[in-house]
Amino acid sequence: MHDDIRLKGFKQFTPIDEVLALLDKKIKIMPIEKIKTISALGRIIASDVISPIDLPHFPRSAMDGYAVRSKDTFGASLRAPKHFKIIDKIKINETSNKIVKENEAVQIPTGGPVPEGADSVIKFEDTKKNDDYIEVYFPISPFKNVAKKGEDVKKDEIIISKGTIIRPQELTLLLACNILEIEVYKKPRVAIVPTGSELVEIGEKPKIGQIIETNSYSIASLCQIYGADPTRLGIIKDDEKLLADILEQALKYDIIIFTGGSSVGEYDLIPYLIKNRNDSEILAHGISMRPGSPTAIAIVRDKPVFCLSGYPVAAMIGFETFIGHTIRKMMNAKRLDPRPFVKAVLKRQIPSRLGRRDFVRVKLTFDKEQKKFFAEPIRSSGSGIISSVVRASGIIEISEDLEGIDKNEEVIVKLYLPR
Repeated sequence: MHDDIRLKGFKQFTPIDEVLALLDKKIKIMPIEKIKTISALGRIIASDVISPIDLPHFPRSAMDGYAVRSKDTFGASLRAPKHFKIIDKIKINETSNKIVKENEAVQIPTGGPVPEGADSVIKFEDTKKNDDYIEVYFPISPFKNVAKKGEDVKKDEIIISKGTIIRPQELTLLLACNILEIEVYKKPRVAIVPTGSELVEIGEKPKIGQIIETNSYSIASLCQIYGADPTRLGIIKDDEKLLADILEQALKYDIIIFTGGSSVGEYDLIPYLIKNRNDSEILAHGISMRPGSPTAIAIVRDKPVFCLSGYPVAAMIGFETFIGHTIRKMMNAKRLDPRPFVKAVLKRQIPSRLGRRDFVRVKLTFDKEQKKFFAEPIRSSGSGIISSVVRASGIIEISEDLEGIDKNEEVIVKLYLPR
């Protein structure tokens, strides 16, 4: 199999934004499924969720105290307290059938239903009890210490919109509204294939020239963080038939990821296997980025196929640039890049080259006096230096139109997930 870039290098590199635009046109949205809400953490909502109830569905007390009419407290002071007759006591999980009238009070627990006639609750500590009466020393406003019916959520209100990822807070709101099932997008199933005759499985003792295979595990972890369902298919040696067979097997999945074998060397076979198929299209092979420039992206039988660098750091950056984007796009997520970011001041200059996007690992520190984050580039930052991403807080992207970034410039740091 021959190609004019093999053993010669790339004639040109495709810009990242151009690659993403090509990729977006090919991505297909995943089917929708209904699941139990209690199992929905991390899933992406497939349709707007409408509350079937008001929340709370009755006016309730926000604390232990006495339910009264607020207007009856007006004018109360330490010198001239107002007096209220206690006409009832509500216990936990009980209601009162009394109607609160002028200068009357009902003792009420936190969360208790506010009785008819009352519109506010006075805290115990703001009163003095004498037999069946309380003295009130301060006026209170209407609805003080009361959660009104529908104050949190109103019936028929959209509480979570389509494309939202379910976090613990969304999960809590759904369950509080008694929504026990929701529609979500199915998780893309991802096949991960580490390639290279030099690779050995974890737990083995590598000989000289062998490398313990870790990329498939880091990529699988990233798949889970971004919402996909990964499967590791095992190490495949640099053999055309073996690679062709595993690609055929992997096409049963929604996304296929190869690590290693994406460059232009004698044993970098995968992009050329794909190119020679009748059912495939190479979107890019050679991308204007560092690290990860040999990355190849293709569509085979309508499935996105990614060939990442064999270097661990380059593979992870390639994932977050292209595959994380694809996973979230397939699930119709509102935010395709879920990484949080902070602004920071650069502690030293970073050189770069026009026409290429550089991904620079940095460590963040926070100066309490200046109330600013500072970003220090990691010095040992080769594509194979795994410890560099452990030490780093996140990534700075230097865009294609810049020749580096000067010291003391403000930069945006995309933080690693989770952190």
